[in-house]
Amino acid sequence: MKTVVTRLIVAIVLSAAAWLSWSEARLAARVADARQQMATLQFQVDDTLTPAASISDYLPGEQGSLSSDIRRIRARVAYWIGGYDDVMEEKSQELDPEVLLTAANAAFRASEREAAAPQTQRVQQLDGVLQAYAAVLKASPRHADAAYNYEYVTRVRDEVASRVPGKTAPVAVAKGRGRAGDLPEGNTIHGRPGGPPPAAPTEEFQVIAPMEYGDREAQPEATPGGKIQRKG
Repeated sequence: MKTVVTRLIVAIVLSAAAWLSWSEARLAARVADARQQMATLQFQVDDTLTPAASISDYLPGEQGSLSSDIRRIRARVAYWIGGYDDVMEEKSQELDPEVLLTAANAAFRASEREAAAPQTQRVQQLDGVLQAYAAVLKASPRHADAAYNYEYVTRVRDEVASRVPGKTAPVAVAKGRGRAGDLPEGNTIHGRPGGPPPAAPTEEFQVIAPMEYGDREAQPEATPGGKIQRKG
């Protein structure tokens, strides 16, 4: 009887382990698919992909867990589709430096939308952005992107605060233009879509192409220059 009970317990344990392993592998595959979509600039929010606890949350090491990856992916997707308010709301109980960085970037982009706001309001908004980047540096003191952005926003904040009302107009923020093809509309992780300057005649552009090998051989050899005199 004891042998039967022991075998039953072992079977139950192995079945539970197999189910946990299968569910973890399935979640890892979904996270990989979400990463692939981001890499191909397909920013879509999967509402069913939620940062629930998984086996990786209880494993040792600094590689991170699947739940952390999901939080980062959801924050970045919301950021790149322009959901800045959603990103900033999610950071209230967040300690992950990457999610905090995305929220700080979202706060700065949200402040850019109100570039025509009163000077005092703009300064207060940028002060909040600086606090957001400071939270990233507190969680990860050697975070290079957060340190650079903190310095950049500091200069923007000082420039806005030093403006003389009525004399210095706020700089208009360029909006991303849609582009046909396999890229999504508006801004992407590569920046704003490029294009020729407005009101610039295209005939003035000069395209410089390298010469063919035969054309280079037909060119006269360069004449030797004068003797270089050494100084000292």
